[in-house]
Amino acid sequence: MINEREMIPVFRPSYGPEEIEAVSQVLSSGWLGLGLKTAKFEECFASYVGARYAVALNSGTAALHLALMQAGIGPGDEVIIPSLTFVSTAHVVMYVGATPVFADVRPDTLCVSPDDVARKITSKTRAIMPVHFGGHPCDMDELQQLVSGKNIVIIEDAAHACGSSYHGQRIGNISRFTCFSFHAVKNLATGDGRMMPSA
Repeated sequence: MINEREMIPVFRPSYGPEEIEAVSQVLSSGWLGLGLKTAKFEECFASYVGARYAVALNSGTAALHLALMQAGIGPGDEVIIPSLTFVSTAHVVMYVGATPVFADVRPDTLCVSPDDVARKITSKTRAIMPVHFGGHPCDMDELQQLVSGKNIVIIEDAAHACGSSYHGQRIGNISRFTCFSFHAVKNLATGDGRMMPSA
């Protein structure tokens, strides 16, 4: 049996009376799923990142999965992902029947190395899924150059990058697909869930 006194928490969330009241309002409203608060959050988030719109989902895995499906990725396709990431990055590629191809990361940012991505591109490559690690954006200029003129889409995993900018442009309006996370361990936490803005 697990004893709470023996557990060492990785972190302690910083929630105050405002957050407790906001949750109470949602519970009292009777809208526990997609309600007015979700719609307002989508609208505010899209405005914040400079996207046309944003769609809230239940999890990061769901957002990445949806992005791959929207991009038409499927069996026989390859998706290049960083070797340092959460397991869902690889799982969603397999969910659509594609093959994850791992590329090395840069030692200074822990983001995917465009040089190694270039070495991993084949005729089967249909997507590159860079993960902005620890708030550090990937080198999007180099990655965009790699896919220029090719039938390869970039799907940004921005689970760690809410509020990050790349050359003065907010992460969330650079690529066609960007997926944010609001899991409890992220810098903007709602308990769980994801947001997928559309540039």
